[in-house]
Amino acid sequence: MHTLRLIVDPPLTGPENMARDDALLNLVGVADSPPTLRFYRWDPATISLGYFQPYADYAALPVPAGGLSVVRRITGGGAILHDLEVTYSIALPAGHEWLRPNPNRLYELMHDVVINAIGSMAVKYGEWGRRTGAAAPMACGESAQRGPFFCFVRRHALDVVVVSLDSPDTCEKIAGSAQRRTRLAVLQHGSIILDSRYPQQPCATWRSLGGPADAETAIGRLCSAAGEVLHSTLEPGTWSDEERTRSAVVRTQYAGDAWTRRR
Repeated sequence: MHTLRLIVDPPLTGPENMARDDALLNLVGVADSPPTLRFYRWDPATISLGYFQPYADYAALPVPAGGLSVVRRITGGGAILHDLEVTYSIALPAGHEWLRPNPNRLYELMHDVVINAIGSMAVKYGEWGRRTGAAAPMACGESAQRGPFFCFVRRHALDVVVVSLDSPDTCEKIAGSAQRRTRLAVLQHGSIILDSRYPQQPCATWRSLGGPADAETAIGRLCSAAGEVLHSTLEPGTWSDEERTRSAVVRTQYAGDAWTRRR
């Protein structure tokens, strides 16, 4: 059995959420923080840009999405409109068992957690494609700098999709993840859509499948699934003084135009 520190944060701003993930990546890498699974939410609703995406693409969005707060992630991939959802992040030191034979293994594991929690018709996109004979999906990490603006319109092999009962040959993405890898650690975070109220978000949501619309219940189910899939004990924890100091320092970066409009 592995042990993971569990942190469940209240809704926070985009810069604060990204600063806390940044702190985890850096401090787990030097063993000043333990391997950590974090669940969090966003207030206000925020668009997070992938590391490589041009800010101009966000600026060109029509309202209401174009009027939302914006932050840039340290991970690649497409933009995400964070609203009625749960976001997870997991930070592990390089060489951890869950990163073998390569860090893509962590995508598989955490998306198995999501599928276990959602149940119903949730599958990985690649598995659905092989079953239906659809075109081969892209591998995780491929096409980080191209593709549709929004992440949930893109499809990668390990994304979590839900299959339509009315049309089994169609599917819609309900959860996806991205990674930042350093020499010392890996941070992976991903978004699970609970409900949708913006046209840029997918119609398929956890609530539309009969699941919870409230984040607390969803997080409880995800924690249970994580313990089962990862064969781990989740130990509730709090932020250390060092983590709070580190996140406070880098929060200014994530809140500033120099970072957000860097591309």
